[in-house]
Amino acid sequence: MIHFAWPWVFLLIPLPLLLRIYPSEKQSAVMVPPDLEQALDALQSTGQTRFRWQLVSLWCAWLLSVIVIAQPWTPGDAVAQPVSGRALALAVDVSTSMNKQDFQLDGKSDDRLSVVKNVARQFINARSGDRLSLVLYGKEAFIASPLTFDLNALSSILDGAGIGMAGNSTAIGDAIGLAIQTLNDDPARTRAIVLLSDGTNNAGSVEPESAAELANSLGIRIHTIALGSEDGEISGYAMAQSADLDEDTLRSVAQSSGGRFFRARSSKDLDDVYRAIDELERADVIAPPVILQTDLRVWPLSILGLLLIAVATRRRSQA
Repeated sequence: MIHFAWPWVFLLIPLPLLLRIYPSEKQSAVMVPPDLEQALDALQSTGQTRFRWQLVSLWCAWLLSVIVIAQPWTPGDAVAQPVSGRALALAVDVSTSMNKQDFQLDGKSDDRLSVVKNVARQFINARSGDRLSLVLYGKEAFIASPLTFDLNALSSILDGAGIGMAGNSTAIGDAIGLAIQTLNDDPARTRAIVLLSDGTNNAGSVEPESAAELANSLGIRIHTIALGSEDGEISGYAMAQSADLDEDTLRSVAQSSGGRFFRARSSKDLDDVYRAIDELERADVIAPPVILQTDLRVWPLSILGLLLIAVATRRRSQA
């Protein structure tokens, strides 16, 4: 069965006829130039056949144009949308401490953020059916992406994140608050925040523990990832590479909200952490079916094009 997106457009069909007869008294007041009057008389004297052909052609062209504007379509098969019923907010630390090169990526030392991007990208691309949002934070926290099904766009935003772009400090509490904001009004049955940090909360106006209690009251779990290698050497100097890492706070945040705490000391650990988060309970739901539509405008457009070609050819042959 054929449907029309704008069926009211068919009310315009008699419009040319109305313009033809409106209003006769104004038409009588119009002065027609003598040369044009002679041309019109000559056209009328050429015969009724040519006149009827032109009239039928114009009306057909108008009807086809109205059909195109009305946007005809036919419904196709119903296709089920993949939906998991899960909404996740990723909160990623981009403070200057993420510049430490104590992780391995493709066999070479690399900074922490590059390793996080590489592992998180794989995690994001495997989230088909989930809605994801992205919060980046340092001294300030901001929503880089609201909840979306567009995982490619989210990955691109994360790839464009730079170390220190949000300041040098770490506002964990503010990041959790913004992540809660992206999830609070979402109807998903399962809502969770995945927060990654390599430091301690030393900026912002919200305490992480208070934000965790708020998340718990809203039914939002927080899974925290403490990032940083064990003490070792960087460029020949013995350094406490994770001296600023506040594991206790991150563990408390996870426990208060019903989530889990993870410790990632290497690239492999980080990959295992995201795999574990992937095993969170799912809330599979029946997605509303998507009705595929077949656009039929190509047919009246094609006929209209052929009609215009025929009219142009006929006029040229009679010229």
